[in-house]
Amino acid sequence: MSRFALPTTFVAVAVAILLPRVAVAESAEQVKAAFLFNFARYVEWPESAFASAEAPIRICLIGGAGFAEVLTSAVSGRTVGARPVEVAPLESLDGAAECHLLFFEEAAVAQGAAVAERLGTLAVFTISDRSGFAREGGVANFILVDQKIRFEINQRAARRAGLKISSSLLRLAKLVDEGGH
Repeated sequence: MSRFALPTTFVAVAVAILLPRVAVAESAEQVKAAFLFNFARYVEWPESAFASAEAPIRICLIGGAGFAEVLTSAVSGRTVGARPVEVAPLESLDGAAECHLLFFEEAAVAQGAAVAERLGTLAVFTISDRSGFAREGGVANFILVDQKIRFEINQRAARRAGLKISSSLLRLAKLVDEGGH
């Protein structure tokens, strides 16, 4: 055994141990996609929000074509209960009535209040990565806390939309209300 065998073996073992950790590191888009799927798991919509018992849960997106690919990949073949999950890019709010979750890329939405007013009482979980979206009347928005993606939820906006959010999800959220509270 040569005196270089141990360092070579050590390097090989170190690479084998560290490589999976590097591969597990997720992009911000992958983390947001995972959150969106989990929101679908922990939100209850009124039955009237679905055309049938087998109708899919539709996650719609306005803006962020690259994110649509990441999200589609993350939810492909997945279900929430008996419902398949599908992704649908939208050009505008005109198709929002067919959505259960509606994600607005930061640059694609002006204010949560405008979205809330336009959607009225439709059973749509609205979310954005735009700061303040939930305080302005959206249901949720992503925030950055200690370099980690977290989220805020506006329970009043969720109730207005007829949505019931699991207490498990609410415990993980920063709760906000319209008007900055």
